[in-house]
Amino acid sequence: MKRSHLILLGLVLLIGLFFRSYQAVERFEFAHDGDLYSWIFKDIVVNHHFRLIGQLTSAPGIFIGGLFYYLLIPFFLFFNMDPIGVILFAIIIGLLTITSYYFVFSSLFKKDVGLIAAFLYATLLSTINFDRWVVPTITTNLWVIWYFYTVIKLARGEYKILILAGILIGLIWHVHLALLPTLIAIPAAIFVSKKLPNKKQVFIFLLSFFITSLPLIIFEVRHGFSQTRSLIENFFASHSGETGISKLSTVLGMITKNINTLFLSPHSLDNWMRPLFIVLILSTAFILYRKKLLSNKEIIPPAFWIIGVVGFFTFSSSLISEYYFSNIEIIFITLVSLTLYLIYRESKIGKFLILFLLAFILVKNIYFFTNQYIYHKGYVEKRALVDYITMDAKNKDYPCFGISYITAPGENVGFRYFFLLKKAHLVHPSLDVPVYNIVIPEELSLREVKQKFGHIGLIPPKKTPSKDLMKEACSEKNTNLTDPMFGYVD
Repeated sequence: MKRSHLILLGLVLLIGLFFRSYQAVERFEFAHDGDLYSWIFKDIVVNHHFRLIGQLTSAPGIFIGGLFYYLLIPFFLFFNMDPIGVILFAIIIGLLTITSYYFVFSSLFKKDVGLIAAFLYATLLSTINFDRWVVPTITTNLWVIWYFYTVIKLARGEYKILILAGILIGLIWHVHLALLPTLIAIPAAIFVSKKLPNKKQVFIFLLSFFITSLPLIIFEVRHGFSQTRSLIENFFASHSGETGISKLSTVLGMITKNINTLFLSPHSLDNWMRPLFIVLILSTAFILYRKKLLSNKEIIPPAFWIIGVVGFFTFSSSLISEYYFSNIEIIFITLVSLTLYLIYRESKIGKFLILFLLAFILVKNIYFFTNQYIYHKGYVEKRALVDYITMDAKNKDYPCFGISYITAPGENVGFRYFFLLKKAHLVHPSLDVPVYNIVIPEELSLREVKQKFGHIGLIPPKKTPSKDLMKEACSEKNTNLTDPMFGYVD
């Protein structure tokens, strides 16, 4: 690696670090997923429960693999069981992904292409927000960049990469099952390579796949292949959603919106212009082919990748979400990075235009990112509220207390693990115990809210029951530990 490229990569990583660490604590959203992965961490470390699965996904009967939760353990322990440690995990994943973009594009194409692609990933608001969103699918982009590398290598007939292909396929369960349709790119790559792997390479592929799939295999054998059956049922079962042309239109609409957001956020094209934007980017493949920056072997497998994802979710009866299609973004980043490099290398004017464009992207995104409006109801506010409640209950000598929520469905989340850390004894709200009412947002009951934590309000107990009533009510089990949590299984 040239010294200049090393310096530029270091600069790109510093820029990426800034975007992924700026006000990381203040902007840390801690909601249902936060409670779930914190609770699963507690189950593994405190309860000594070796888990093969994580939380239940949005698809009935299907769980995500346990790898994400095990990766979080050292960060929880380093921060004394405080979930704030997962921020450091997210930053590391983000920087690893940026570095991977540089390595993959430099290896497959040119080092200048690698720098452009890494810069785009480091600075685009869409990828920044994805890397800061601490959920089990946070490693998706890291998986995708190495899968892209694998597909292109296979298309070139370099079958030593099959060991990585086996590892990545085995990890899909741990990352995101929406990645399954991308696997159609592998047979497409093998077909265009016009050669077949030897027996040793196939064996290594199967062995690496088996090893990384072992947790899933063990779980399925133990539970009668319940997830496999659920996956098939979810694909064919009716979910009262769209079908046919209507479903295809929805899928394409989500994809065009994703790509629009990827490159232009926080701005957006009009709906009618978004498909044209997609077509414009895809059409650069023909120019790149003519300029010999891409070959047929490198165009056909990614095309099947897109077709596979679109086709799978069009014909699947499962309800879909926009983040199911984020894996396609790597293909558009590839085309844009190569096109920018092509313009850069053609002339001095081209160099100036591309450098100016990249500088503009950096300045624009720094401005909008640092001035982004944050609705404060995340980690900081929830932790402060729980600290206040538990201290108030202790000062008033409450042996236990109840928590009630005044908010929209789904907003009463992200508190349970903090109550666990404070060793609070919670029971269901009743007239026999003091009840704290949490209001989100606080505007719902401004007249009664006595304490505010960002946009979270607190109404303290209006009445204190007698000690005898409280003693009787508090003899019940701690409901914070016993109440079910959606998506969590023992």
